[in-house]
Amino acid sequence: MRKTNDEIATVIRERICLNGQDSNIVLHEGQLATEFGVSRTPIRQVLQMLSYENLVETRSGVGTIAPPLVAANRRSDVRAFRALLGAAAQCPIPDVSVPPQVLDRICDAIRLLELSGEPDTYLVQSLAAHLEAMMMLVADHIVAKALRSAYWRHVRWCLHPNFNALSEARVEYETLLQESLQLAEEGAVQPLLDRMTKVVVGGAAGWGDY
Repeated sequence: MRKTNDEIATVIRERICLNGQDSNIVLHEGQLATEFGVSRTPIRQVLQMLSYENLVETRSGVGTIAPPLVAANRRSDVRAFRALLGAAAQCPIPDVSVPPQVLDRICDAIRLLELSGEPDTYLVQSLAAHLEAMMMLVADHIVAKALRSAYWRHVRWCLHPNFNALSEARVEYETLLQESLQLAEEGAVQPLLDRMTKVVVGGAAGWGDY
């Protein structure tokens, strides 16, 4: 069965987060189209979607690549992520109660984290569900767009093998999901958004002070 654009984006995003830490990943439209059994048009649409998340970029003479993380920028990347989380907390949607889709996505995130077989892959999928839940609670689209990019960059840092942050990040993330679920069931938007934007994820192990 033909994959949707969202499903193709999920696969490519996982590859970037799990394998693209230290060198460029070149994404050839033709090869991806063959792999997923689609034309180049949906592949271009997917790559454009990933460019909005700053996971890929286009370079003249090379094509579309997923660039590696820059070690010298690690601390500033984390500071930017935390600043954007704080900004998002100040921009809640006007709804009185939590939309049911938010609760659904949090439940999806928990379910994915509990799956066995490919734990890192399911972790990335779970993080994507968590991000979508959080985005539904942020009213300011500019803040939301910037946070989406910073979120995936931070995920890549947490998964980076050189910084030993994954174990700590997973424990913190599991706690975040359970507490978010409880707040979502209680139904108030601001407390839930406050908790979801207090994610530290890898803040201590190997990271130093900020």
